[in-house]
Amino acid sequence: MLKKEVAVQLMKHLVDHDWHGYSQYSRWGDGEGTCDITIEGKVYKVEQGDRDCSSAIISAFEAAGIKCGGATYTGNMRALMVGTGNFVWHPMSSEYVAQAGDVYLNEECHTAMCLSANPDMLMEFSISETGGIDGAEGDQTNWESHTAAYYNYPWDGILECVNKESVSAQKKSIQSPGFAKNNLGLWYRSHVEDYGWLDAVHDGQVSGTTGKGKRLEAIKIDTRKLPGVKLHAIAHIQNIGNVDYGYIDHNTIIGTVGKKKRLEAVNIIAEGLGEKKIYMQAHFDGDGWGTAVPGGNAGTYGLKKEMQAIRIWIA
Repeated sequence: MLKKEVAVQLMKHLVDHDWHGYSQYSRWGDGEGTCDITIEGKVYKVEQGDRDCSSAIISAFEAAGIKCGGATYTGNMRALMVGTGNFVWHPMSSEYVAQAGDVYLNEECHTAMCLSANPDMLMEFSISETGGIDGAEGDQTNWESHTAAYYNYPWDGILECVNKESVSAQKKSIQSPGFAKNNLGLWYRSHVEDYGWLDAVHDGQVSGTTGKGKRLEAIKIDTRKLPGVKLHAIAHIQNIGNVDYGYIDHNTIIGTVGKKKRLEAVNIIAEGLGEKKIYMQAHFDGDGWGTAVPGGNAGTYGLKKEMQAIRIWIA
């Protein structure tokens, strides 16, 4: 598979998924973790959060391994991207026909990636739900980022992606998240012995490691995509005992960092779920996965058991 083809799939993720809306203020993502997209067995990472028209395209190419020369906005995309040797410029007067992975460019205002030549479809980030340049995180309208039939913006020309490199073999991942149970938007990440903070996962995916003998030391839980939901956290920590964190936000560290102490249990009390409940499931050293029960309890008290991974979801 060519890197150019990967870039198309990554751009398609950005425009299709409602986690990614339009913003010129937080146009490179939210800095809180990554979306992990598996393409032909290889995992690619793009930052969570919003984009604008140019940062989305640049993000997709860079994540696929195609350098854009430090391009940052429509006004410098042509010069810097062509300068890498990965792109060739075709003015619209040349009648070049854009192919999947090529970029339509209006150097002053806008850009879009070609999804297919026949029919000619464009993938683009266009405008926030406010009708302006910023709004709530994520795609509120299903039109902040979208795929549409070709139209003439008007475009100045087309950046043809001429990179012919193939994808290299996938390196073995430290974390194997598996499939999410749903897409409600409950995100969380783990701090693991020797590895530090791992990438964020969501909605029942595995956070942490199994089979590596590494203790889970802390977690963070992010409910910003779940308006009205509040979480109260209590943790049981090696040689410390119970710690009550009260109501938490996405920056709250549940557990410890740098103290070499295992996180032994976590209790989450959820508010604002309506008829739904929060579930947690822990993986223990030597015992495997514990039982998942509604109510947000995972781990053990007084047994000195080492959690190594955790799954959290709402159902």
